[in-house]
Order: sequence, then structure tokens, then C-alpha cells
Amino acid sequence: MSQISMVENLLKDSFKVINGMPQYIGIEEREKTEYNHNNWKDKINTLNDFAIKHKLNRISALINRSSEHYLSLSQMLINFGFEKYASKVEVLRDLKDINNNKKGYEWYSLSDYKISEDEFKRIWEKCMYGSENSPTSFTMDEHLDSLKNEIGENWSKSCNVIYLEDKLIGISIPHIESGTVYEGRLYYFGILPEERGKGHSIHIHYQSMNLLKQMGANYYIGITHETNKKMQKVFLKNKCSIKAKTESYYKYIIN
Repeated sequence: MSQISMVENLLKDSFKVINGMPQYIGIEEREKTEYNHNNWKDKINTLNDFAIKHKLNRISALINRSSEHYLSLSQMLINFGFEKYASKVEVLRDLKDINNNKKGYEWYSLSDYKISEDEFKRIWEKCMYGSENSPTSFTMDEHLDSLKNEIGENWSKSCNVIYLEDKLIGISIPHIESGTVYEGRLYYFGILPEERGKGHSIHIHYQSMNLLKQMGANYYIGITHETNKKMQKVFLKNKCSIKAKTESYYKYIIN
């Protein structure tokens, strides 16, 4: 059993583990969990030891604000040195009625060899500029390394640049969530600053969900920061429903 598998097995009844190594490891609270303070305290302590041992940069934790144990779990994370990063909105969309509505957009993935890794990183960084989401502390190399590890061997097929009439519009990174068969997610979705406010987000987000459907997903889970009202409007326009309101915490490891 691999070391990350041991962590996944330890936390499986409480959290889903997100493997962003070698940069970070993340945990997401499962929908239905039985809270035992001492038991969870031991698990978080083990996770902390794992991060230190493997010289990770960060641990992230996503917890549900509507659960009855939210305050207790939040305080526990703070006691372990975690800091609140952002409040988030999580949405759900069944994909059965999604269709191939391209509207003139052209998609190219890294696996098509139309663009290099370095070019993709530069476009991704531009899409992050001025975002309503909280800023990241990772370099673009670290983002790409984590993406490769989380998505796996087919990562390049998920990295897409989108054009309209030969003009670059943005990027989308759809993938099947690790450890699942039918759960579609977007590792990242963004529009270039000069192309925002022109209605691209709604169409490209919809097409991203169609691509997830083609990849075998039955449903889509989307997450954005609570402050990102524009993305929430995109979710609403594309008939996503609010699944949960969550809060993320980060702990940076000093090696």
C-alpha cells in the first residue's frame, strides 16, 4: 500500500483526500460523517505528520458550514495551525440533458500539440489575473505539477485552450474526479481579462460540462469562492443547484 493510500484509508470515513503532491495534500469533508472529536483530532495530527515527513508546502481542508459539528471542526483546525482561506459555494448539475452546443468556439488540448506547456502556463496565469477568487501562493510550475499528479496520466488531454474566430478566449480543465467514475469537475476554468464581460463564461462553462459528459461523467460538481458572484451567475444560468456552502482552511508547512 502506497503512503498516500494509507492516508486515504485512514480518512475515508470522514474526508476525501486530494493528492496534490509534491506541493500539497487536501482533504474534503464527506457529506455524511459521524463526528468524534478525539478520533478526528488523531486523524488531523497524522495528516500533519505526513505533510511534514514528505516536505509538502501546504495542507488544505474543506469543511461543510451547514454541518452540526462545523464550529468544533473549525476550531480544531485552527488549533492545529490552519488559517481560514475562503468561504465557498459548491454546486451540482446532472449532465443527462447537456448537449454539444459549441457556438463557434474551438477547443485545443495540450495533447493536440497546438500549444506548449510553457504557453499553457502563461495563458493560465493571465486567466488568474484579476480573478474574484482569492489569490494563490503557488507558482505556475507548482500548479502544473499538482495538476499532473491529481489528474493522472491523461492530464494533457484535460488542459484546453479555447478560441473564437482565431482569438484566444480562455482555458478549461475538465476531468473525472480521482477515486470516482462518474463525478465531473473543472480543475480550473478561466477567461482572459480582456475577454471578460462578453458572455463567454456561460458558453464555455456549458461546453466544459458537455466535455465532462463525453468523458463519462453523469454529474458535475462545481466550486467557487463566495465572493465570486460572477461565477455564481454562470452556475445559475447553466442550471446548477447549490449543493453546499463550505469553508476552506490552509496550513503552510515550514520545512
